[in-house]
Amino acid sequence: MTKSKKQKQKKKDFLKKKLKVGKPTGKPSNSTDTSFTARTLSVRSQLVNNAGDDLRKRLPLLKHHNDKVRKETLGIYIKAIPKIISTQLMTPLISQTSQLICDDSKDVREQLLELFDEVGKHDEQVLKLHCRSLVLYINMGMTHILPRVQADSTKFLGCLLKYCGQEFCDQAWNKLMAGIFRVLSWETQHSKNSNQAAGAMQTSKRDNKFQAAHLSTLYALLECGCKEPTVETTDEDTTSNIQNFEEVQYMTPSFPQAYGYLKLFDKQLKSSSSNKDNSSVSSSDALDVESRIRNVENVYLPTMKKQIEQIIQEGGEAGKNANNIKKLISEIFS
Repeated sequence: MTKSKKQKQKKKDFLKKKLKVGKPTGKPSNSTDTSFTARTLSVRSQLVNNAGDDLRKRLPLLKHHNDKVRKETLGIYIKAIPKIISTQLMTPLISQTSQLICDDSKDVREQLLELFDEVGKHDEQVLKLHCRSLVLYINMGMTHILPRVQADSTKFLGCLLKYCGQEFCDQAWNKLMAGIFRVLSWETQHSKNSNQAAGAMQTSKRDNKFQAAHLSTLYALLECGCKEPTVETTDEDTTSNIQNFEEVQYMTPSFPQAYGYLKLFDKQLKSSSSNKDNSSVSSSDALDVESRIRNVENVYLPTMKKQIEQIIQEGGEAGKNANNIKKLISEIFS
């Protein structure tokens, strides 16, 4: 091909075609014929069956740096709970959302509280299976450096006590009681350090508006841990229970981690002498109601009575909750 022919072909690309009236325009060279018809059209990336995969792909968004993205992702999971409650997606969902108990954003924490409540309404066994990690992050929230995270930690505890209160009391009774006392800035029999007392006086003025919520959570914890659960049984049930007592011992337990108190697979760290004074009763010694009542009487009851009387005199919503705790204490220790 000569040089003149190449130049002519290049010029054709830049020439403007003249349009004539009544004559159609010419089709371009790269046009596609779309005159065919099809009965079905399948697009693999838009199948309805891949809804679970889409939710699984959204899990990393729970760790996004933008708090609005984290809140919107939690809202999507709240709407999808009825569909995914019995799927394998719940395990990674609870394990990743439990970390948001210590989130800096208030909107994210409120959305997370709604998520836990929605999961508990549909299947409380899901929360019971993850109660160990939930207790860990609630305890972290109670000792958080940010006051607003500390204040909301008792809201999560109060919500989860409705669905897995017995498991919480069996596994971490001492930690939860000490955490609520720390949030309320109350001293126990074992905290006699003057620095702690000075810090408590400063935080008590700052957290007065959250005091009513903390007291209602304390009431729920005492009621769940120090009162025997009321179960209505008939005479036929009692006779059958006596006959099948030996069989029940060898059957699958009705609650998760039935032998967790034995700590067969837990690595325990050696505690120093200073830490021994702060916990008079270990978690394995607070598995039944009697031991928990004994623990409250020896460690928390004197301070509780003293502080409750002062709050009742101040009145308000906190005074009502304190009065309820006073009635509960008199009922337990009567």
